[in-house]
Amino acid sequence: MGFVARGLQFTRAVKNVGRLRQILAVFSRKGFGSTIDRLGLGGYLPTRLIRWAEADEEKTWPIRLREAFEELGPTFVKLGQILSMRPDLVPENVILELVKLQDNVQTIPFDLIKKTVETEMGKPIQSVFKRFDETPLASASIGQVHAAQLLSGEEVVVKVQRPEIQKIIETDISLLTFLAELLEKYFPELRVFNPRVFVEEFFKSLAFELDFKVEANNVAKIRKNLESFEDIVIPKIYRELSSHRVLVQERLHGIRVNDTAGIIAAGVDRKKIAALGARGFLYSVLKYGVFHGDLHGGNLFVLPGNRLGVIDFGIVGRLSRKSRDQLATMVWAMIQEDYETLCFTYAELGQVEGAVDFESFQREVRNTLSPYLGLNLSEVNSGRVLIEATKIAAKYQIRVPGDWMLVFKAIVTMEGMGRTIDPEFDIMSLAQELIGDIISIQYSPERFKNDAIVIAKDFGSLVQQLPRHLRWWMRKVAKNDYAIEWVSPDVRSLTAQVEQSATKLSASLAGMGFLIAGAIICTTDHGHRWLGFPIVGLVLIGYGAWRIVRGK
Repeated sequence: MGFVARGLQFTRAVKNVGRLRQILAVFSRKGFGSTIDRLGLGGYLPTRLIRWAEADEEKTWPIRLREAFEELGPTFVKLGQILSMRPDLVPENVILELVKLQDNVQTIPFDLIKKTVETEMGKPIQSVFKRFDETPLASASIGQVHAAQLLSGEEVVVKVQRPEIQKIIETDISLLTFLAELLEKYFPELRVFNPRVFVEEFFKSLAFELDFKVEANNVAKIRKNLESFEDIVIPKIYRELSSHRVLVQERLHGIRVNDTAGIIAAGVDRKKIAALGARGFLYSVLKYGVFHGDLHGGNLFVLPGNRLGVIDFGIVGRLSRKSRDQLATMVWAMIQEDYETLCFTYAELGQVEGAVDFESFQREVRNTLSPYLGLNLSEVNSGRVLIEATKIAAKYQIRVPGDWMLVFKAIVTMEGMGRTIDPEFDIMSLAQELIGDIISIQYSPERFKNDAIVIAKDFGSLVQQLPRHLRWWMRKVAKNDYAIEWVSPDVRSLTAQVEQSATKLSASLAGMGFLIAGAIICTTDHGHRWLGFPIVGLVLIGYGAWRIVRGK
């Protein structure tokens, strides 16, 4: 079966062998030749010389990894950006490099942009736009953004998907899946991180990002959720002009929130802006569970009148109602310095691999976070606290879902930007105000009523099915050959070990038989010889030795 699986992997790689060679060549030039050899992929390289290219001694391996991702294009840039949001999987020194990855890619010629827009809209570009700037506002790995003006006079931005980008990403994802399987096979220490599962999640997130109709829907949802925040502006989407590959939305004119000098010069109410952004984010997460997953200075603008504009909803996180309740509990536990509750909540939300030593887990979290005990909330970087606890959870085989990492990373970003704008910014105090409302909702009569209805439905279904299952069970019990089997994990493990030992013993006995037969033939046979010994005898001795060594 291992041979068959290897053959399937080989077939998948050969299908895109040109791109695979390019990927391996780039990593080789960056000094990762030994890793390629360990994966058994050295034969795919064009020459042995490239494979053994020496690494630049002046650059650390995280720098070389980031440079490799940049050189390999959109898929790998996105992969690096996602990895930079997973401190539970990636070391801190690597994250510090991967966060530098930017979508600085070559611009798409305007004639291709025009062709895509006209194809998607089914009409000439001048019949929709009074003006369409040929020079892009931004050029990213997925698409390119142009300023334009509708015939009605409204200022818009048009996001256009790169030609062939979907095919490129699908090819790269296929190869990443192939490489992830090899990583799990040849680097057993990485299996705990589930590389294949990570690639699958990465592919799903990219698939959503490639569909601009999904982004349009994200904008509409968050805009509706935040309609009570009059000073938060979410751009209007022109759905009748948008498609899977073209997105037309309102243009916002303002100062980027990371332009501190510009904000000070404009006389902006910095306390209001910092608090407004944090309240809007926390409200989106805790009340609705749908939130912007890529918050940074380039996606937030200070608009006239001390308003906050938010753009680029390609990456959106989602939390279920249960997850929102857990997040509220975690934040409340941090506020109360109740790290025991924080640990138990982690264990509830995470995917636990095997048994968890809760005592050691709690002790390590408490010791790691003890420097924060007694500090004012304004002095605590709560996002960092959550990420540190997540790293510890990973050590105890508690895997935190990806959307949770988006939340934690966004909290870190919000705190960093908030304190840059307003040195006295305190996200935890703002969270404390909102958490009180959320907890009151959790325990409201309406919530209990809705939960009771769900429980009643489940119980009713159980009552309907129970007699039928009980009748079938009684029939089985009535049979003479019915028996109940109790299986212990320890017994099962012992059984497997006994079976394995028995297999090895039988193989060894068979091997000894072939060895003895070969030795006898070597002393009596007078047939064809090699090096002075009968060939048949040598074959039997070789086969017998092979059976003993393999144990099968």
